[in-house]
Amino acid sequence: MVLVHVGGMTVHIAGGRSYDVSAGQMCILLPGHTETIRFPTDVVTSQTVIRGDPDGLTPEMSAWLEALRPTRNLSAALTYLSREAVATVQTRLTAKGALVDALGTALLWRFIAEFENYPAALPERIEEARLFIHQHLEDDVGLNDIARAAHVTPAHLIRLFREHIGTTPTKYLWDRRVTLGMELLTSSGMPISIVALRSGFKTSFHFARKIKEASGLSPTQLREAAWSASHAPAVQSGPIPHSEPVSG
Repeated sequence: MVLVHVGGMTVHIAGGRSYDVSAGQMCILLPGHTETIRFPTDVVTSQTVIRGDPDGLTPEMSAWLEALRPTRNLSAALTYLSREAVATVQTRLTAKGALVDALGTALLWRFIAEFENYPAALPERIEEARLFIHQHLEDDVGLNDIARAAHVTPAHLIRLFREHIGTTPTKYLWDRRVTLGMELLTSSGMPISIVALRSGFKTSFHFARKIKEASGLSPTQLREAAWSASHAPAVQSGPIPHSEPVSG
């Protein structure tokens, strides 16, 4: 599964057809195929790749996957699941591969479910708002900007979020910023002040307060706890099929 954030690519399936994947789209590359991927030479392409080996696929399931259209516009859920998968690998908090497997599987099923049910899962305006939020977490944006991206008034967007998600757009924005901040704290060595800015916080004090509310730990304590967990002795166990997320 390849999520293209910037740029684009062309996929050619050996013995089959070619198709383009633009920025803001995701494609699925199925087992048993040989693909050639070409990137444009005039722009840098940024993508996230989730690689895995399907376990126990029946011929019927394989035929079903083959029948899917291979590309899909990125939704907020697809973007969030892929980032969570990458973060688990960066922090080594993978539960011996099980957590990465679960996130990779959820990403695949979300990809399939959106084809079958879109737009039944959530109103399109909410999806537009959520995607805008996920793409602008470190920017100075607020309710008016989110509503403008969703093509509705701020009051109407608040009603939609409360009805379908049980929160407000502003709280959803800050919750996602806290999540991003925790990911950066535990997966990078950036100074805490820089992590705060990259997560959309104007001050380190506000950032530290929100991290403490969410995790019960200060940013420094959270980073130390993640570092200790990632350097703990490995426990030997039997092989576990795993997914491998890569962000590039």
